[in-house]
Amino acid sequence: MKGFPQFKNLVEMAATRAKLKGESELTAFLGDDGGREGTLTFAGLDRAARNIAAGLTAKGLARKNLMLLYTPGIDYIKAFFGCLYAGSVPVPAYPPMGARDIDRLKRVVLDCDAAAILSSSMLLPMIEAWVANPSNGLNINCVPTDLAASVDAIGFEPADVDPSEVAFLQYTSGSTGHPKGVMVSHGNLLENFKQIVLNFCHSSDLDAIAPEYKTVIWLPPFHDMGLIGGVLTPVYVGTRVTLMSPLTFLKNPFVWLKTITDEKAKVSGGPNFSYQYCVRKVSDEQMAQLDLSSWQVAFNGAEPILMDALHAFAGKFQSVGFDPHAFLPCYGLAEATLFVAGSPAMRGARVIEADLQQLAKGEVNPAEPVASADTATLVSSGVIAEGAEVRIVDPNTHVACHDGKVGEIWVNSPSVAQGYWNKPSFSDSVFRARIKGDNSKTWMRTGDMGMMWDNELFVTGRIKELIIVAGRNHYPQDIEVSLQSSNPLYRKGCGAAFSVVDHGKEQLVVMQEVAGNGLQPQDFHQLALQGARAIATRHGISPKSLLFIQAGTLPKTSSGKIQRAEAKKIYETGNFTTLYTWDNAANQIIAPRETSEQAQRPFTDWQSELYVQMQTWVSDKLNVDAHHVDLDVTFSELGVDSIEAIDLVDRLQDTIQRTIPATELLRYPTVKALIEHFASELSERELQVNDRDGTDKASALSPRQEARNKSTA
Repeated sequence: MKGFPQFKNLVEMAATRAKLKGESELTAFLGDDGGREGTLTFAGLDRAARNIAAGLTAKGLARKNLMLLYTPGIDYIKAFFGCLYAGSVPVPAYPPMGARDIDRLKRVVLDCDAAAILSSSMLLPMIEAWVANPSNGLNINCVPTDLAASVDAIGFEPADVDPSEVAFLQYTSGSTGHPKGVMVSHGNLLENFKQIVLNFCHSSDLDAIAPEYKTVIWLPPFHDMGLIGGVLTPVYVGTRVTLMSPLTFLKNPFVWLKTITDEKAKVSGGPNFSYQYCVRKVSDEQMAQLDLSSWQVAFNGAEPILMDALHAFAGKFQSVGFDPHAFLPCYGLAEATLFVAGSPAMRGARVIEADLQQLAKGEVNPAEPVASADTATLVSSGVIAEGAEVRIVDPNTHVACHDGKVGEIWVNSPSVAQGYWNKPSFSDSVFRARIKGDNSKTWMRTGDMGMMWDNELFVTGRIKELIIVAGRNHYPQDIEVSLQSSNPLYRKGCGAAFSVVDHGKEQLVVMQEVAGNGLQPQDFHQLALQGARAIATRHGISPKSLLFIQAGTLPKTSSGKIQRAEAKKIYETGNFTTLYTWDNAANQIIAPRETSEQAQRPFTDWQSELYVQMQTWVSDKLNVDAHHVDLDVTFSELGVDSIEAIDLVDRLQDTIQRTIPATELLRYPTVKALIEHFASELSERELQVNDRDGTDKASALSPRQEARNKSTA
């Protein structure tokens, strides 16, 4: 077998690929409609990286930590490698779209001691306005890199860094109050690329692999899976990758599947919700345009994997060529660069049934149970990566566990990162743990619970999310599945179970999105009784409360993972709005909030109508009265985050009856300005319809009423 190339660092990797591949296409970035917005060749990446690095060096920013704030796209990729070529350390992030984003970004900028913020010329005014806000307390320069990328840097020599030097800082998605930047070295990345390729392709011959290793990625490039799997690994392999924004996927997941079809891609994937989302959103008419027979690696990096999500996807898309054997459940985390374990390619997902009573005690004997109401389905995350080791360890005693015993997952691997930036004591406790009775090596503690069985890893959940009631362990995802399976009105993959302390006792609370319009209090009550009964029957515990919330309002990360800790936090602070609350103790009912009188009044023009629509939407999101919402501000100042903005874009698209590209939203400085833009377009269109058809005013307003009905549904 031909061996992997021995690159010293990522700079040498990119420069070598440029020499070998020249003007062969590395990536194409797609817009919201699936059309190409930009392309980049291997040689083009090398040129742009050199030019940007020369510009950074001239500004005294070489070998500094530099914050990257870009929308997904070609400029981001060029800037990332430009930092590497300058010997600087890129810190990937996303432009702030809400108050929570701003607060977190400020903490990250300060934590990593960033010397500058890099961005594009288009975003620079917004970034500079954010930095200039006195309340943020920042004093940092903002540098656009898209202009520098085209200025030829003749004779510039890229940095020659040691494999042990930090390549980039990956701030974990769950970091809020105390951000943690994982120090990922060049050597960590190069080892992880090998592990990924061996798992996906069972070969180290990159020349043979490259032509077939076509990839399609929509995952955000500022997270480890999107960056390493979607940008860096294709450069390492020397193959082509097609990229799109996660906003494009969320607006229309058909674009993802159609791109896999058109590119005849072999590799693509995402977390549980992406497969569930396609089942809900892709229409029969769109299905007729798909051919997914080329898709051989459908990775799923969520932990734990939901088998129901995979079954539903395969059930819908087998008719257009999708092979269920392509499912490749895997496990990884930023602290191990990315990849730790994965199922063998083209084997499909392996499942075992765990007795719920045994699982509650931390023991599993898969040889005995069969699927029933008293078992939980566990999906294997596959075999451990080449060169890595995994041990299951009791998190309290640090004693190694036997197969079938649930404990904390500990990892030893050349891909394990060096620690957290500027946090030596915390890094020692996480990255340099020792198993009791064995001082031969150190281990990285993942914080995830799981077990080994038949040489494969099964992830059961997070230590911090474990629900302990009456001395028994319960995994939140099992409770969520039990609730969601009791009635189709419960949106699958859109619930968060967590425990709270009430009168000194641990109690179960579930926050759950509900589908369907027009439900009355008695309907919610019956729905709650069904769900509570299902949980009690299957798990032997009764929930303290069931909180029914609107679709699209459950806290999730930008990559779609449920934020149970955040759900618990907003529950404890009362910072949320329910459609209905069922309380097991007092059967307390909280009715849906009534629509304001202002939203019910007749409208005389599109601008007034859109203003009230958006004012009402924001008031629902922020749980404040509509008349307190001022729209003459930016989205960031309004406190709307990136996931919430998708819901707003969907509503606006229904009203104006066309797709809204992300760049269009960025062109207008305030929400009010955006409203005026769309109102003008709608008014002009209405006049054209009236002139063409001779319709009277009453009939001309009927589409408006229909749009208003959609927006309030």
